[in-house]
Amino acid sequence: MSAITETLDRVFDRLLLLPPQPALPAPLTETVDETHEEELDDAPPATPGERAFSISLFISATRCTLQYVLLPIALPLIGLTTDISLPLVILLDLLAITMLVRSLRYFWQTRHPRRFDMLPLSLVILFIIFLSLGFDIWQLLT
Repeated sequence: MSAITETLDRVFDRLLLLPPQPALPAPLTETVDETHEEELDDAPPATPGERAFSISLFISATRCTLQYVLLPIALPLIGLTTDISLPLVILLDLLAITMLVRSLRYFWQTRHPRRFDMLPLSLVILFIIFLSLGFDIWQLLT
């Protein structure tokens, strides 16, 4: 399994434009002292990659809410229509893509243990955002 992980790491290092990482030694196992058991129950602080991933998901959710609820439904109901809605949605698409790629780069650069857990969700979200971005650009040009 380690050879597959190393191969995938090298592939994603190239895709994410990261420098090749040296092979990491096997993690050391530590004995858990009963006096420190309470400390292990607390959730560890979020890493920069996890924060960037959360922010990119939040931006994607905001973009969807704006694009599919607020801009086409709510604004016309109160008598407001604007020409800035499409550029705003495109800007949010680009920001979400940037944050998502940034978080993936962090996960691979640090060899985060959950990087392969985040990958499928990230790829699906990127695919949806790219489809939406392509449609929005096409709409803007026509």
